[in-house]
Amino acid sequence: MNNQFEMNNVAKETIEVLKYFDVSFVSKISSNFLKYLQELAEKSDITVTIDKNLKLKDPKISSECKDLISMMYYEYIATEEEKKKITNIWKNNEILYQEKIKEKYNPDNIFKNKEVHKIDNIPNTNLPVVIKKESIVHRIKSFFKRLFTKHK
Repeated sequence: MNNQFEMNNVAKETIEVLKYFDVSFVSKISSNFLKYLQELAEKSDITVTIDKNLKLKDPKISSECKDLISMMYYEYIATEEEKKKITNIWKNNEILYQEKIKEKYNPDNIFKNKEVHKIDNIPNTNLPVVIKKESIVHRIKSFFKRLFTKHK
């Protein structure tokens, strides 16, 4: 349910951003897709304000909105040559991402970067004392052993 609200918000933001694009750009996008975005945007409860003096790289525009505009460019506007370049960039990014994931979660290296805490470096002032529990019979035996060993 939360994802639907998120999609509605992204659609509304995208529709608002597209208002500032060149008409030739927007006219190349499928009218069915734009209608679908408009339907989603109507269900959104956010207010979108766009400063047209700022570039699209502005952090006030969500990354999901930027991704959706990129997808629309790829699908409806890009030439075959541009599509090949974009596909290569996506593949390289995916390879880099997979390498980072592999490095991060490699079972051989997972414990190598962890700091090893040595017990020797910890002062003994606040350590708990270990108390041995002995049975009564064992205590009596120990008592007599100590008694006889002291007097020898």
